[in-house]
Amino acid sequence: MKPHEKGILKEIGKMLASPLSQLVANAATEDLAKLFEAYWCCLLGKGAGAGWALNTEINAAKSVIHTSHPVIFDVGANNGEWSLLLHKMFPESRIFLFEPQPACQKIIMEKQIPNSKLIPNAVSSKRGTVQLYTTDETSVIASLHQRYESYLQSRTFYSIDVETITLDSVIEDNGLSCVDFIKMDIEGHELDALKGVTKSLEKGIIKALSFEFGCGNINSRTFFRDFWNFLFPMNYRIYRILPSSRLMPIESYYEDCEYFLSVTNYIAVLDEIT
Repeated sequence: MKPHEKGILKEIGKMLASPLSQLVANAATEDLAKLFEAYWCCLLGKGAGAGWALNTEINAAKSVIHTSHPVIFDVGANNGEWSLLLHKMFPESRIFLFEPQPACQKIIMEKQIPNSKLIPNAVSSKRGTVQLYTTDETSVIASLHQRYESYLQSRTFYSIDVETITLDSVIEDNGLSCVDFIKMDIEGHELDALKGVTKSLEKGIIKALSFEFGCGNINSRTFFRDFWNFLFPMNYRIYRILPSSRLMPIESYYEDCEYFLSVTNYIAVLDEIT
């Protein structure tokens, strides 16, 4: 039910609003009500994409990869754990890992993931030199945008210069005619990275991709509507990853998708029939 739509449930809800508000919005129950609200959203996939959900992300990616020898892009690879797990599922996969942090690059190389290639760059819409804001040498919250989230106020950030690259250029340089899955975990910079692979998206080279959406997008000033308006016209269907690894289709854009608490993971799949 959407708030602007008429219906019996809306009328019942309006009648119950006053007494229920007295019950849940008071000093004794406010914290519990907020916890219930966040947990209910989590069950719907909203804010359910924090680091503990790695296996959920892996299984969701597996469900949209339809070949035994996929080409995979891991954008924001950090220490390479996601790529390593995916390689175990697809031993014949070819994996490109994009990671600008030198200490993380060393860890990735030590993992010696078969048939993989490390690209020591950040991913963006154009080539250049930018600042990466991080808290330590292997930070999982490193971002090309300064971070102002409430839960990070006690962290001390510093910046390092990193080189950026576009995914279109990597696809062209390596002569790739198909990329089966792109995983993007770059702390609010996902939309800009997608703009750097526009040519390949338009040609249908990218079969599926995942992206995060949440508090990091406040810093980059991007909305879910921006992702919808970018991907949907190119015949990509967007799904939210649930804690069960099941994919919930987003049938149409609605403002409740603008959920900035924690991180929500989405998968976009090319509708080749269309």
